[in-house]
Amino acid sequence: MQNTKPGGTSKDELLVQEITDSHAQGMLKKNMAILKTTGEISLFSAKKFKEAMIERIDNGVNIFLVDLSTTSHIDSSGLAAFISTQARLFKESQGKIIIYSVPTHLQKIFELTKLDKLIGITIDLDAAIDKALA
Repeated sequence: MQNTKPGGTSKDELLVQEITDSHAQGMLKKNMAILKTTGEISLFSAKKFKEAMIERIDNGVNIFLVDLSTTSHIDSSGLAAFISTQARLFKESQGKIIIYSVPTHLQKIFELTKLDKLIGITIDLDAAIDKALA
């Protein structure tokens, strides 16, 4: 990744990690994955985010629990990545995306765009797992 200036961060900087050492790992089914995003999900990084989910869909995952606690920004391209992935999941396998630990400013974006009706939002991982298993 290229920095915009020494010590600065690039607009395309996004880290997408699969969390495999959670206290809740034993409760997950094989078709579930926990992802954590750090940085911005924007025009410059939405493709990376979507590809991370598609790779896992191709390997049998159809329920994503996404931790947004360290996500600083999401724009329309980031929202589009959520929408298109959710549409594919639902069409192919009745799958779903549940986001949790969402910063207030990001939760407002999901609510204003009514995406909170399409994508589940919970307070924490335990609540996300409960919603996924319901």
